Amino acid sequence: MINLKNVNKYYQNGDSQFHVLKNINLSIDSGEFVSIMGPSGAGKTSLINVLGFIDRSFEGEYQFDGQSYDTIDDRTLSRLRNQSVGFVFQNFKLIQNNTILENVELPLLYGGMSKREAKPIVLEALEKVGLPNSATKIPNELSGGQQQRVAIARAIVHKPKFVLADEPTGALDSKTSSEIMAIFKKLNEDEGTTVLLVTHDKRVSEYGDRLITIFDGAITSDKQVEV
Repeated sequence: MINLKNVNKYYQNGDSQFHVLKNINLSIDSGEFVSIMGPSGAGKTSLINVLGFIDRSFEGEYQFDGQSYDTIDDRTLSRLRNQSVGFVFQNFKLIQNNTILENVELPLLYGGMSKREAKPIVLEALEKVGLPNSATKIPNELSGGQQQRVAIARAIVHKPKFVLADEPTGALDSKTSSEIMAIFKKLNEDEGTTVLLVTHDKRVSEYGDRLITIFDGAITSDKQVEV
């Protein structure tokens, strides 16, 4: 599904150039649960932006479902991102004045679906993440863990090709973190959802079936996680 070939990324800061991704070669198949681990400043965010079709100012090639997306126009790229990727962030990124239903339905509405068509799909997604009776609430009526569940529902509601979770437990306590990671694991095992998890926490990374370690912009390790 995902195939990065010799990807290099540079940032220019005045007269200085920083090499932030170094010869990244990476293949990810549909249905995998991949943890990407590394310390702050290792290049995880830069890699996320490439994988999630946010940044294409890099050298090398990104093939997705067998096609290179390097030369497509911005509108097509935006549509590809909206259809193919579900994003989950550390700080939830929910719209505080909207109901939970309105937050979760956004990817469907962007895809051209009506609110009437979207509602049963949203309710099903909320059921999957353990929030069956929350549709009419607003985010600040929920705990941090519940808000992250809403964010996961929003990420999966349009059945994306993969979910990209960036430090999804970074703002949560250890018990709530375990509950959130159990949801990702269940989605992967029961629904076949492809999960790319980015973390600096070793305990969180162990939920994946494969662990990629990135350091100083380069992949230093890529191995299957032993059960």
